[in-house]
Amino acid sequence: MVSNLMKKYNDNIPKNQDGDYSFGREARWIEGIKLVLDLLTKKWRLQNIMILDVGCGDGSFFRFLLIEAKKNKINTDRIKYSGLDSDPSFGKTIKKMGGKFICADFLNFNKAIKSQKYDVIIASEVIEHIDETDKFIRGVKKVLKQDGYIYLTTPNLAAWHCRLMLLFGYQPLPTEVSNISSVFGKGIIGKKYYSKKTIHHVRIFTHIALREFLQFHGLNIVQAFGGGYRKLDKLLFRKMFVGLAPVITMILKKNRL
Repeated sequence: MVSNLMKKYNDNIPKNQDGDYSFGREARWIEGIKLVLDLLTKKWRLQNIMILDVGCGDGSFFRFLLIEAKKNKINTDRIKYSGLDSDPSFGKTIKKMGGKFICADFLNFNKAIKSQKYDVIIASEVIEHIDETDKFIRGVKKVLKQDGYIYLTTPNLAAWHCRLMLLFGYQPLPTEVSNISSVFGKGIIGKKYYSKKTIHHVRIFTHIALREFLQFHGLNIVQAFGGGYRKLDKLLFRKMFVGLAPVITMILKKNRL
């Protein structure tokens, strides 16, 4: 479904910029888009849905969501999207698509949002960039409606390729030892995928650690999936061998009071 969209839109979307879309990265949003569409149609049949996309970048989640909504004949006016990012340069793109842009730090966005609550909060590959993860997840919970959902994805430190790289003495791909380059210790693979860019991952989770962390903070794991940026990752790891998947995806709700 959503994964096929990259073939049509790949040439028109910026590549390899921090926060931007890059080839294959739409795979991380598939389950999140499905969640939103289900809430508008199958489950609650919400009249309107309030979405907060934390670390929205260039709004590619919103772009793909709008495409799928139109394909399913859903009135996109029902989607009330807010993209939050600390980089103000993304604001123009978000607004052009019909969304609202909030420029704020990931740890202090509650002040910018004030009393607004959301039905769905997207936190796709954000938490690994944040040192104060406890403060971040508490902030997300504060702006989530009691019956709302959090859609969270993050790289997996225990992914199959990380285990292999460690076995042979290489640095796992989701980690880095420098603020200048991500290639150190990663051999040919690191040079191919990272060049001299940095990824700034400061908190890398395993599947087990992520589950325990989220449950500690009063969140119920509704669904957990394994995935990655290739079709093979989805086939192998979506439900089986989740702990070996390159990317961990979780759909969360607050525990009942």
